[in-house]
Amino acid sequence: MNSILKRLATKLLETANQAADGLVYTEAELRELLMKYQDIITKQLVYFTELTSLEKERFLERTYHFRLSKNFHYTELEADDEIEILISACAVQITFGLRKYKMPFFEDIYVMADQYHLGLNHQDWIGHVNSNGIYLSWKHFLLGYSSNSDHYNVGLHEMAHALEYVNFLGFFGRTYDFRNEFMLYKRQAESTLPEDQKDLFSEQGKSNYHEAWAEGVEIFFENPAELNESYPNLYRLIMELLNQDPLNKIKTVKPV
Repeated sequence: MNSILKRLATKLLETANQAADGLVYTEAELRELLMKYQDIITKQLVYFTELTSLEKERFLERTYHFRLSKNFHYTELEADDEIEILISACAVQITFGLRKYKMPFFEDIYVMADQYHLGLNHQDWIGHVNSNGIYLSWKHFLLGYSSNSDHYNVGLHEMAHALEYVNFLGFFGRTYDFRNEFMLYKRQAESTLPEDQKDLFSEQGKSNYHEAWAEGVEIFFENPAELNESYPNLYRLIMELLNQDPLNKIKTVKPV
């Protein structure tokens, strides 16, 4: 793994190597930073541990650049490298099979310590996405990664919504054919899920295709066999949309 970090540090030095805090690193400092990325991600993301050496290098590079491209804002939390690295890694996980991964439609990510209220609505929220940014409860983000098979991952859920925003409302960062493939998923979900008796999807997911997409992505990564067995067409469509096949532990179905 040290050879990966050394190679990646050299590569980053050949381009821009400005850190998220505005500093410019030497090669040794950059290797140390990448080691920190690796350690933090390895402890939380089983997904990362399943990657090949070359995939791990690409994953770390993408996480580094994604983090650098965003402004993180905190509510009842102190700014923290671990928070920014893991949220960036979550975004990279969902887009790992895609050529475009930075989600440039969004410049800001808002991190709350716990659940929160939105506007005049007194309902508790643990995450949402709108045109102003991506919002996440850090407590519930960590809960999502504490188990890898419970259908629940608020980070992946909100990043799925963010990816939809990028491809339907953004100009830069769109993935070729995403819109057409997404509409196939929408139609399949709308024709299948209202009669769902398997409790894979929530009532909201069964009646709202945006939620059907985000919940589908959660299940796709956390319970791929169950999704494929119950709804093979939905599994296949997400696989085509994200260019990944977690059922067979394939991180990129077609070359990126």
